[in-house]
Amino acid sequence: MGEQMASKENVLIAIVAAAGEAGLDRAQLQKSVFLVGKEFDRELPSDFYQFQPYLYGPFAQGVYADIERLSDGPMIETFPGDDGRPFYRLAENNTDLHYSLSNTLESGVKNIVGWVSRMSSFYELVRAIYFLYPEQRENSVLQYSEKLAQEESLVRSFRDIAAGRTRSVDKLIAELPEQD
Repeated sequence: MGEQMASKENVLIAIVAAAGEAGLDRAQLQKSVFLVGKEFDRELPSDFYQFQPYLYGPFAQGVYADIERLSDGPMIETFPGDDGRPFYRLAENNTDLHYSLSNTLESGVKNIVGWVSRMSSFYELVRAIYFLYPEQRENSVLQYSEKLAQEESLVRSFRDIAAGRTRSVDKLIAELPEQD
């Protein structure tokens, strides 16, 4: 018997759950959903969010509509971040929730949300998305430099290595582009 495909609602809940107690702000949520859609499109339903290049990268209005609907119920709670912007996390009584995702998709969601959460700023996140998906720069108002995106990625990778969250320094250096 094959696995049933996860609903977009279950994927959205799993993304919020992967952020843990810290939760995700609206931009982190939007970019996490985009990355999950790009990286796991074969495991997602046909009605999964359709993203368009927008002022700050990929955007799908449906993500905000669905998270607001879910946060009106008992599943997801909204709370203010330090700067007053809304953040989303699983409601306290839903921490042991099962999302009906394949092991591959659930693992991928956790990795993507972890990566997004480790970005030092909104701008680093957007530039990283532009580096990975250049077509998302099309309508951007954000100045983009591939060199800056690579530098930010390198700094983030070394922070992750220091925290024991990723590959070795030797592997990271082997991935660096050749210098002129």
